Amino acid sequence: MTKIDAVIPIHPDDVLLFDEIRSAMQSVAKEYKLPLKSIQGFPMPESGMADRLGDCSHDGHIRLVMRCTVNGEWCSAPLSPKEIWDTAAHELAHLRHFNHGIQFREFELELQEALSNRNEDHRQKLLKKLVKIQNLRESEAQLGNTEAAESFAAAINRMLVENELNPSDIDYARAADHDPVIEVRCDPKDWVFKRDDHGPAKESYRKKTRVAWQESLARIVANGNLCTFLVARDTNVIWFVGTKSHATVASYIYSILVPNADYMSDKENYYFKLKCNREGTKHLARGFRGAWLDAFVKRVEERLNEERKAAVRQAAADVPGGQSQALMRLSGALLKAQKYVEDKFTGKKNTSIKALGSWAKYHRHGTEAGRAAADRMPIGRRGMDSATERKKLGE
Repeated sequence: MTKIDAVIPIHPDDVLLFDEIRSAMQSVAKEYKLPLKSIQGFPMPESGMADRLGDCSHDGHIRLVMRCTVNGEWCSAPLSPKEIWDTAAHELAHLRHFNHGIQFREFELELQEALSNRNEDHRQKLLKKLVKIQNLRESEAQLGNTEAAESFAAAINRMLVENELNPSDIDYARAADHDPVIEVRCDPKDWVFKRDDHGPAKESYRKKTRVAWQESLARIVANGNLCTFLVARDTNVIWFVGTKSHATVASYIYSILVPNADYMSDKENYYFKLKCNREGTKHLARGFRGAWLDAFVKRVEERLNEERKAAVRQAAADVPGGQSQALMRLSGALLKAQKYVEDKFTGKKNTSIKALGSWAKYHRHGTEAGRAAADRMPIGRRGMDSATERKKLGE
């Protein structure tokens, strides 16, 4: 335990959270036109307040308990952040209803929601602070300053326990700092794809107009790699937007799948037509290529979903908190990409997608061939055999 500072009745480790809550309370009070005058912290218990975590005066002054005290000294552990945020909402509600009636309770719940929409930054700020301390600890250790390194390590452990975080949260935050959101442009006319001497020579994937099956494939590849994608208006150019580690993989997979699907569907359609012509069943060839591409795209989606589930299972095994925590972390990369798009590209590129299936009629042979081809394609990071592509990921 440490002695209480008589001037600032807040423990040093609680200042960051207090500032965050005070800022959120001021914002909410302004929004709801509440007569808030000041927000202060105070040690508890005080005379007549042994069972309360905050108070509110008639003239708009609020006080919050951040950490309890015993015999004039701070307790080692602070109150839980949720407890403090709930108390903040409770005291703010008293600025309109100085009682505990039904209207007060309803308003308190409304303010809890309003504050919760503003408290998301605290965790990120705390993690950034932890990342800085972790970097300092490692620097001191490399310099041989064992005592300083151990001091930083103790501070990290204390902050992790007090804020209900795990060491892996720091690792994740550090990785996020080095994994910025990027845009990767995929223009089919820039791809070099060697075709053999058999079958047709056309390369329809190089069309300048929008192609429905390619956009559907882009959506599937983006979703499977925690990215979002954009389409330039009236063109066949795709942008994958996501963290570097995800967008690079997505663009690589897409640049492999599209020309291969275009070529293989064309080639197999060509030879299937020859076979039908020889057998006098020319009418059976109709719809083969459309069904092939439809089955190919759908099978790729199935495989990427399987990869995603496997990634969640692996992350759940590695991350404390199990599957829900793993899902939250995997989703974090996608949310980061979506915010980037909202901030920068809204109204600049077209993200609408033409429906897949309007051109794809059922054809048993085409469906079987398309699914089989999709099973042969490299999916995910393991499919990146090129040393040049792996260099883009820093591997």
